[in-house]
Amino acid sequence: MTGNVLYKGRVFKILFCYDTGYCEIRDIYNVFKVELVHNSQLTMLEDICTP
Repeated sequence: MTGNVLYKGRVFKILFCYDTGYCEIRDIYNVFKVELVHNSQLTMLEDICTP
């Protein structure tokens, strides 16, 4: 799982996903805001740079 996701109405970048289903995500506007959340709470966004 890679790319950008929507979490609590904000856009985050996936840093790492664990086998347990949890992912480390980083706010795209605040590089110091990293959260650990379960992937069931995330909504995948299409990468606008991908053709």
